[in-house]
Amino acid sequence: MPLSTTRLLREPTVHFFMIGALLFLAHWLVIGDPRVVIVSAGLKADLKRRALDETGRQPSPADLAAALDKWKRDEALYREALREKLDRDDATIRTVLVDKIRARAVQEMPKHEPTDSELDGWLAVHRSDYEIPLRYAFESVAFPKAEPSAGERRSSYERALAAGSKPAKLGRSILSGALTRDQLKEKFGPVLSDSMCSLPIGKWQALESDESLLLVRLNGIEGGLPSRDVLRPRLTYDWLASKQKQAIERLVEEVTHRYRFKESP
Repeated sequence: MPLSTTRLLREPTVHFFMIGALLFLAHWLVIGDPRVVIVSAGLKADLKRRALDETGRQPSPADLAAALDKWKRDEALYREALREKLDRDDATIRTVLVDKIRARAVQEMPKHEPTDSELDGWLAVHRSDYEIPLRYAFESVAFPKAEPSAGERRSSYERALAAGSKPAKLGRSILSGALTRDQLKEKFGPVLSDSMCSLPIGKWQALESDESLLLVRLNGIEGGLPSRDVLRPRLTYDWLASKQKQAIERLVEEVTHRYRFKESP
């Protein structure tokens, strides 16, 4: 026997469906049909601009219609994917969305070119990142101690150099190079390399290793810290990158603190 209207209205199941219907109606009235997509004038203008950027010419009505049709298809698929929560199970999509939030922090940064003072401060803190290792350009002539009269031979050679003779014409092999202090230590040992690095530039000087008497000339020192003007493009890029990183970190901290995380048992 069918239930009376009064008894039917008292059933909990009916209450459940009535509440659901009311919620659906409220959602419809406030938000509208979730499958109704508004094609605004701004969207059409944006599609027209994109077509112009891609082809370099004004799009025809047929071009715009095709672009709009493609957008509708893509939008429908995109919304359907969100409705089915496909974005929750795809690590690639998750990464893209996370990166978009991070990119927003950079986009919202005030445009600001660093001042000379700011670049100087950055350079003072990060000097080692820009400093080029010093290289010592040298020439060396060796007189092995095992040779008879090595000291006299070196003295004779040194007098010839002082008189203006070219080293290449004096019959001795000349070792030359442009090495860092560490490379000089590896080649000549710490004591001799320190002496070579301290030589006055452009003058032959008598030095000594365990095996040989030497004449060494320091021809120049290359490297060191370039001037701010030389480094300006790189300093500016690195300074701005640092500010962007700080802005991203601030945003990440701010957003993360909006949420509470609980571990399930």
